[in-house]
Amino acid sequence: MKNLLLILFLVSSSISFGQKVLVKGIAIDTTKNRNKVRIIVNDTLSKYFSADLPKHNKHYEISKNRDLVVEADEKGRFEIKVNLTDSLFFSSLKHITEAYLVSDLLKKDEIRIELKPKVCVEYIECKEKPRMLYAFIGKKIKVEPADLIYYCNRISMDSKYDADYKILENLYGNYPKDTIKFVSYDHGSRRRFDDYENVLIYIADYCGRLIHVKYQYHDLYKTVDGKWASPYNPNIFRNIDSRFHIKPKKIEFEKPIEFEFKEENLELIKKKYPEPYYEIKNGTVKILYGNYPNELFELKKESTLKDRGFFE
Repeated sequence: MKNLLLILFLVSSSISFGQKVLVKGIAIDTTKNRNKVRIIVNDTLSKYFSADLPKHNKHYEISKNRDLVVEADEKGRFEIKVNLTDSLFFSSLKHITEAYLVSDLLKKDEIRIELKPKVCVEYIECKEKPRMLYAFIGKKIKVEPADLIYYCNRISMDSKYDADYKILENLYGNYPKDTIKFVSYDHGSRRRFDDYENVLIYIADYCGRLIHVKYQYHDLYKTVDGKWASPYNPNIFRNIDSRFHIKPKKIEFEKPIEFEFKEENLELIKKKYPEPYYEIKNGTVKILYGNYPNELFELKKESTLKDRGFFE
């Protein structure tokens, strides 16, 4: 009899916690409600970034999913259907995010969330030249979104990320440890360095802080002879004198690097991916040429890194 009662209790509990419940209330910021409050289920947007998923427009897609994210109206009113086991995160620009268990919210006579403003700090520009540049082949350990500092005198349009990488091989600067932590800033790139498992990446010491040299990296893959190489990218050679000694080389990658395209885009594909660097066949583009890390570094020294003051 006791076993039967236990089974009935477990079944009823699992049913109740699996059911959707409606959470409705008021959520406002406390600076004249200038910014609407977002209500996010289980911190979905932050968790997405740490997941091993392709990031093409995914953030936008997730933010528009009304099962995961809703926005309070002009008067702060909101409602969302969630599971009893969920948690809700309330966030608004320049305000401190608050999180609550759904089960706790439902115990309240009235759900009213008033977000407190973040305290701003003065932005002090780093006027020193970068003390050191590190260029290395790295393997991703962890990359997560980080909170931007709320500055009183500066508005940033970038997103900020905290990154941990294992250093597989130093090319320049000889960072003294086998792992490195750094910060990266990005303004809505379709592809970021952390979309790839292994990269040749450039990190600089700005006033004592290790920061990713913005947008500068190369995705790397193993070749059949065990070396690292990056697929041919015409943008890297765009600002290089045609007489420069480094040219793309024919490389056989351990695993073919290729992607599919729609047949109606064939002419555009041929212009964007010209022979002999790419092979276009049966709706697929295959990369045939590339460069090794030491060559990529030399190319950057003569272009972007020189333009940014790292080399004379």
